[in-house]
Amino acid sequence: MEAKKGLDRLARFTSAFSGSIEWLGMGGILLMFLVNFVDVVGAKLFLWPVPGATEVIGLAQIVAIAPAIAMALLLNRHIRVEFILMRLPKRFRATLSCISSFFGLTIFVLIAWQSYLYGHSLRKAGEIGSTSHIPFFPFAYLIAFCSLPVCLVFLIEVFKSLAEVLEDGSG
Repeated sequence: MEAKKGLDRLARFTSAFSGSIEWLGMGGILLMFLVNFVDVVGAKLFLWPVPGATEVIGLAQIVAIAPAIAMALLLNRHIRVEFILMRLPKRFRATLSCISSFFGLTIFVLIAWQSYLYGHSLRKAGEIGSTSHIPFFPFAYLIAFCSLPVCLVFLIEVFKSLAEVLEDGSG
C-alpha cells in the first residue's frame, strides 16, 4: 500500500514537472512562428531577410519538441499498437507493457546521458551557429534535461505494469 502511495506521488510530481516544462515547448513554437513570419515579411516586403533565421527556427524546433515528449506520453498522444494487444490476456499485455516501458526507459536514459556529454563537448569546443552565432550547447543540455521526466514516465509505467503482472489471477 505504501508503495502505491509513493508511486502516486511520483506520478503527480512527474505530471507537474512535465506540465511546467511544456510551457517552454509552447514558447519554442511561438518563436518558430515569429521568426518565420518576420523573415518572410522582411524578405518579401523590404528585401531584408532575418540573418540566421533557418538556424534559429531549427534550434527553436528543439525547444518546441524536447519539453513536450513527457506530456505527450502522459496524455497518450503517441503511437501504440493497441488493436492487437487488446486481444491478448491481461497478464501477457502487462508483461509486454513492462518490457516495452523498460526499453523506453533505457533509451531515454541513454539519450539524457549522451545529450549531456554532447552538450559538454559543444561547450568546450565553443560551437556556435554560423550565421546566428547562437551557442549550440544549451540545446543539447535541454534535450538531456527534458529526457528526465520522460524517464520518470517510463519508470512509472514499468512499476505499474510489473504490479499488474504480479497480481493474482491471469485476468
